[in-house]
Amino acid sequence: MSKEFRTTGGRGITRRGFGAGALGTGLLLGAPAIAQGKRDLRVGTWGGEFGNLSPVIRSDIQGSLVMYNVFDGLVTINFKDRSIMPNMALEWTNPDPLTWRIKVREGVKWQKGFGEFTAEDVEYTYNFHISSKSFQMGTSLFPIASVKADGKYVVEVKTKMPFGAFPGITMGYGGTIISAKAHKEMGNDAYSATPVGNGPFQIESKKGTEIVLARHPEYWRPGFPKLDRVVYRAIPDSTTRLQALQKGELDFVTHPDPKDMKALRKDSRYTVKSTPGWAWDYQQFNLKSGKPDAPFHNKLVRQAISYAIDREAIVNEIYYGEAIATDNQIPAGYMGHRQPMLKYPKNGDLKKAKELMAQAGVKGYEVEVITSDKDWLRKELELVAAMVSQIGITYKIKNMDMGGFNSLWLNKKFDQHLEDITLVAPDPDATSWWFLHGQGNASGYNVPAMDAMLDGARSELDPAKREALYHKIVDRTLEECPIIYHCNTNNIQIYNSKIQGFEPAPQEYTEKLDTVFWS
Repeated sequence: MSKEFRTTGGRGITRRGFGAGALGTGLLLGAPAIAQGKRDLRVGTWGGEFGNLSPVIRSDIQGSLVMYNVFDGLVTINFKDRSIMPNMALEWTNPDPLTWRIKVREGVKWQKGFGEFTAEDVEYTYNFHISSKSFQMGTSLFPIASVKADGKYVVEVKTKMPFGAFPGITMGYGGTIISAKAHKEMGNDAYSATPVGNGPFQIESKKGTEIVLARHPEYWRPGFPKLDRVVYRAIPDSTTRLQALQKGELDFVTHPDPKDMKALRKDSRYTVKSTPGWAWDYQQFNLKSGKPDAPFHNKLVRQAISYAIDREAIVNEIYYGEAIATDNQIPAGYMGHRQPMLKYPKNGDLKKAKELMAQAGVKGYEVEVITSDKDWLRKELELVAAMVSQIGITYKIKNMDMGGFNSLWLNKKFDQHLEDITLVAPDPDATSWWFLHGQGNASGYNVPAMDAMLDGARSELDPAKREALYHKIVDRTLEECPIIYHCNTNNIQIYNSKIQGFEPAPQEYTEKLDTVFWS
């Protein structure tokens, strides 16, 4: 390791994206698109047609499962100890509070003959995010003032403020780099559909609900990936996905119905992985551009809803124990975590909820609540609607596909929603700033005192002072309830027991397949 550069184990942040699915349980998948062999893998995901796969445009969770097998980012996370590890970035230094110097790995080849990965690609990617005002400017790249390649393999980034979580957040979630040459030649739209990456697999074909990946023949890690091809099929209904696995039409499925886990764990034909997730299911209120006379603008009403929620019932009835009830945003293992339940009883308190509704002077009302195409969340919303009906609130449920949901959510064209989110880095900034700051990408809440605490925690370098700030942030969140948290969910995969080498992650959108092989 050079004297100038050193690897820093920065701590670093979101993202996660129940009613039968539209396909029903009688779907016949037909013949596979590729010949099944010991070096091929057929994967079943939820959702509909695959959309954007480019890192410079927001993708949904389903698309990210593919994208993170096509691209290798600047850094990777060691999920066991939450440290930030070198990947495309070999080393990095912080010579002064507003400067980061990154040395990239030499000899990495872009797929399909687009040349070598260099510092120019990093400069191009970050500047494209800045010029296009991409979603990453509100999430991971917000501190960047300028980016410039210093030779072929070094990048210098100037920041607007000190930011100790830069390696985990800006280089982590924001560190998936695109090929400057390929992006310029293909154009942004074509690149988003079938991007050229630097990861273990390259896109062979993409049509509707199916994507075929092939082994990247010039991948930089010798001996990887171990598979020649991966076929992804989107199947909205969890029961149908599981049936396809049991019929031998799939080898690996994500998000099976948790009610099936007990029986599947006893079946030697399959391996079941259930990993506590850096994630939560939650409700959010549009407090910025929603209806100004909506009763939920009164925090007493929001508190009443939180008291009306039986979180343990959600854990048991929706997730069959594959989740942990929580009322706050910081999961176990993160700086600032205290315990899952800090204020609201896990079984709810209807008496207290009704008292708060009376105190607010609200007897009852109707509100439209949207959710996405994740079948487990649709079931959860139905259960939660029944809970709040006991205090006079009627949820008018609107189920949407993920693209439609994201459009309304990110543009703040909703009244209330129920969804899940995955935290993209192991830093408490990821749990709070984007959701609670007045300038956050997903915020419907704007309170200067909260903004000041969030900004202070983001720039504070002393761990003890920073943790104390996050305790205050959580306490204020629990008091004002701009977001109501339900549970931290597990990420579940089930696959043929002859498959080896899969390492599950606490992030829903991360299912790396480069180490997977058939025994």
